[in-house]
Amino acid sequence: MEQYNDDERVEDLKKWWRDNGVSVMVGIALGIAAIFGWRYWISYRDAQAEQASLAYDAFIEAVEKPDADQARQRGEGLLTDFPKSSYTTLTTLRLAKLAVDSGDQAMAIQRLQWVIDHAKLDELQDIARLRLARVLFAAGQLTEAENLLERVNTTGLTAEREELRGDLHLAGNDPAKARTAYAEALAAGGVSPLLRLKLDNLAAPTADTVITAPAPPPPDPPAESAEPAAITAPPVSEAPAAETPVVEAPKAPVAEEAPATTAPEAPAAAPEAPAEPAPSISGPPS
Repeated sequence: MEQYNDDERVEDLKKWWRDNGVSVMVGIALGIAAIFGWRYWISYRDAQAEQASLAYDAFIEAVEKPDADQARQRGEGLLTDFPKSSYTTLTTLRLAKLAVDSGDQAMAIQRLQWVIDHAKLDELQDIARLRLARVLFAAGQLTEAENLLERVNTTGLTAEREELRGDLHLAGNDPAKARTAYAEALAAGGVSPLLRLKLDNLAAPTADTVITAPAPPPPDPPAESAEPAAITAPPVSEAPAAETPVVEAPKAPVAEEAPATTAPEAPAAAPEAPAEPAPSISGPPS
């Protein structure tokens, strides 16, 4: 009876294998294929990541050189060959900066908007928003730039965000809000010397900062300046005029006019010229 039961079990097992053997073999084959497929995918992904890393290094090296066209070509090649790589977002940010440096604002806006829409990290999205706000600010689109700044929430970007907000308020002729934004940027850790200069230029005047102009010095008294004119001795230097009567002795009228012209200046010349020259003048006519 026991042997009979074993035979029945064998028959049942054979029957089950006939019914399910194919499925079991297929399952085992799929499992083995999945294991090898997963290993292949891991190996392929690592190889792609390594190639993308090398391509990104070559792109950065080209960016640091003055040849912007070569850097742009390498960046475009990386985006084409590795569209799903983690380096795609970083490459797009770099390409946006190259577009800004070359003056292509439309391309820069397109690149930064792509990062905002496709970046997986919130920090990278906020970096793209901040840079896009700067581009829009340079283009004169103040309202759009302000709306982008409202969506920047990364703590590490607070100082840059508030400084740019201050620039927007200052461009909008609102120095009070600009001063508040600059102060918040400085409190958030802003260390830019330009930020400190902006804040100092908008500082409210106080009694200590107001500089009063010094009073002009009093003018010199004019009484002392007139005295040397009276003491000067041009009349005394004219004493050689006595020689003219000597040269022109035959002309008696000239000799008579000389005392008349010098008579008003006699008090000034009295200390230095005695009255003795008078006889010398009247001598020749006699």
